[in-house]
Amino acid sequence: MKKWVIIGVALGLLIGLALPLLVLSSPFLLRKDTVPLLSNGKVVATAKRPSATSWSGNKVGVYAGNSKVFSMLGDIWSFPLFIYPFADAQRFLCIYDDDTAVLVFVVDSNLSRTNAQHSSEWPPNDYLRGYLAQRASSVVAETRCSVRLPSYAELEEASSNLVSMPPRQFKATSFPCADFGLYRSYLGKEDLLSALHTNRQFAWPWE
Repeated sequence: MKKWVIIGVALGLLIGLALPLLVLSSPFLLRKDTVPLLSNGKVVATAKRPSATSWSGNKVGVYAGNSKVFSMLGDIWSFPLFIYPFADAQRFLCIYDDDTAVLVFVVDSNLSRTNAQHSSEWPPNDYLRGYLAQRASSVVAETRCSVRLPSYAELEEASSNLVSMPPRQFKATSFPCADFGLYRSYLGKEDLLSALHTNRQFAWPWE
């Protein structure tokens, strides 16, 4: 009997020590490092966040297969919220928290398409359109693709995809606003849809 009491006490001490260590290390061990990017329910690309222990930089890389298509800055103040890849895997609509604005832009590897899409004139507010375009070009790196504002057709496709996405799939394909390993917080679907509104008037869309 005494033997089992000693074993029980020892196990209790181990568990008591292990739980705080797990909580403290969870931002490093359980962090969401990879985000699948889905189009029509199919994974067409992958985004890789920098690990919590990475000393090589703070960029989020987007990969189609083994090839990096582009990177975005990703730190505590500025980070992607959601990326919708179009089925051709040549265009990626990005929703990005830029601290003072929520950017929406398309990274497009088909350079011949760029000029035609610029005629969409979204958003309708001239100042906001210029501001979003200027900020978008400053957060995208390591790419030969063009960075442009989306067309109305692209906004509508991304919005429809978000609306139809089941809650579990939405969380799996979203980037966390805060990631502590055991706990993560995400921006809601309605907030993302506000950023994609065709008549958007504000840099911070839910003002």
